[in-house]
Amino acid sequence: ASELWMMGLPVGVSAGAIVEAAVQVCERPESAGKLAVAIIPSFGERYFTHPMFSGIKEKAEGLTKQPLPEPFDNTAYGFATPRG
Repeated sequence: ASELWMMGLPVGVSAGAIVEAAVQVCERPESAGKLAVAIIPSFGERYFTHPMFSGIKEKAEGLTKQPLPEPFDNTAYGFATPRG
């Protein structure tokens, strides 16, 4: 969960476990070339004030904001318009 917080996704322990399980599945040889989806069931806003996450929160708040990348052209994926 702490790595997800540092990526800008403030989530709880269960979401961290879901993502870790998906990463482990993706590392299997039989998963090569396949797409995996991990659904995070909640945003974790309740953790902003929880003492267990205070160190992570302080570290995340100190990060420098980065601009979002330009949206990519979806027409290569069969959509009629660049933005789908």
